[in-house]
Amino acid sequence: MQDWILPALSIGSRVAADAAGHVRSVYRQACNVELDSGALLTLLSAALGNLPHGIRCALPEPKDLRVWLRPGQAVARDGSRLRTPRGRVTIELSHAAPWRCELPACDVYARPAVQAMLATLAVLRERALRGGFAPLVLNEADPGSPLEQAMRKRLLDSLPMLNRAGASLDAALAAKALEQLAGLGPGLTPSGDDFIVGYLAALHSRCQLEPALRTFLRGLTAPLARLAAASNLLSRQFILNAVEGEFAEGLTQLVAAIATHDRQLAREAAEQVASVGHSSGCDSLLGLLFGLCPVLVLGPAPSRAAGALRHGSQHAGESITA
Repeated sequence: MQDWILPALSIGSRVAADAAGHVRSVYRQACNVELDSGALLTLLSAALGNLPHGIRCALPEPKDLRVWLRPGQAVARDGSRLRTPRGRVTIELSHAAPWRCELPACDVYARPAVQAMLATLAVLRERALRGGFAPLVLNEADPGSPLEQAMRKRLLDSLPMLNRAGASLDAALAAKALEQLAGLGPGLTPSGDDFIVGYLAALHSRCQLEPALRTFLRGLTAPLARLAAASNLLSRQFILNAVEGEFAEGLTQLVAAIATHDRQLAREAAEQVASVGHSSGCDSLLGLLFGLCPVLVLGPAPSRAAGALRHGSQHAGESITA
């Protein structure tokens, strides 16, 4: 088999300088590497968006990482190169552009931002798949399976609690609600973990304009670190990234579209996020919208939700919990 040197296009800000570990799982356009430190490194094809813990590479035909990589193979960084000796492939890092998540501030009470959020909600309603949180929260039909029924019951308990915690800036109560969601649902990254990541993206964006949220967010750091430690490798990395305000490029672009009041761009970005995984993208969207404006997820019809938003966060919170 031919030895290949693949040029890295970009490298995320949370990629360790001394990365060494082994291949955990390989897909056509992504490869997860479990590092000796316990962190996750993800190799990505150029077609995918950036990740804080990712390295995007230009792949030759057939553009399939499974051609070279197999679970269990060693991976080690050697200066400007990431080597996989048994895979006979080396990733050249010297010309990779550094990538860091730049999450913009979002004024959730501005009417144009509300319209962009409503466009995002419309995508979520259209794209929500069975098996995640979105259909259980947004659809009125009764869940089919006992698992879905149990998940809906948990959501009906946890989400109003999380909303009350956010309205009163009670980090301890919020941590209790998030603990009930963590690990909930099937998948490589359970729905509850994806929801938490989206929720944190909303808080990190909002707190730039809402100083009172900063203390609330800091109060969640230690509890979420404990939840992350108990989760699987993939979820742990995404949650730890989120605690530090680092998110996938697609989610960052969606927040930027909402912050700049671009409804069309918000819809396009939401479509991209929703396409991730079986339900992971939709669960992240649900968490993001809940963190930006809980009334859109739990409250009245969208038109009334928009009105509640325009009158301020206190009234919006009251309209949900009343």
